[in-house]
Amino acid sequence: MDVSNFLENFIRKESLFKNKAALQSSYNPNEILHRDEQVAYIAKVLAPALRMERPSNLFIYGKTGTGKTLTVQTTVKQIQAIAARELIPIKFVYVNCKLKKVADTEYRLIAEITRFFGRTIPPTGLPTDEVYNIFYKTLEQEKQVVVLILDEIDQLIKKIGDEVIYNLTRINTELKMLKCHLRYK
Repeated sequence: MDVSNFLENFIRKESLFKNKAALQSSYNPNEILHRDEQVAYIAKVLAPALRMERPSNLFIYGKTGTGKTLTVQTTVKQIQAIAARELIPIKFVYVNCKLKKVADTEYRLIAEITRFFGRTIPPTGLPTDEVYNIFYKTLEQEKQVVVLILDEIDQLIKKIGDEVIYNLTRINTELKMLKCHLRYK
């Protein structure tokens, strides 16, 4: 079957879409419409990190597809730009807890977060408290504010319970040097 005519016409025909990429789930627009209030609130909560202070924990919830992740990512990019310009050491760690084999258990979640700091934890075989110890030691070596962004954490909680949130919100009591912040949705 020769499809040459179809293909020739296809490349010459104007597309129905101005920007078809805007329909992709990975698309990030330059401007988020109708979310100024939410961006301002997220920025207000995370702003202390720019002074090397610990921001408050933040819980963002809402219906699927309403722009929670996009709004957080946009705000984080703005904070990162200022931090880079001012040479403020802030590290944002983003983990999607819905991804299987990445963060579908407490062990895997802590191992995944630890990987962001260059430490590798075996996929299985260690007690969870040992994984936490490696995580804490790794964080102690960091001379920066760390902000954990745990997207879709409700999926992990449904599977393993909410003890992981308790443990993560207590990171600062376990560490001597680090100021760590948890953000989950």
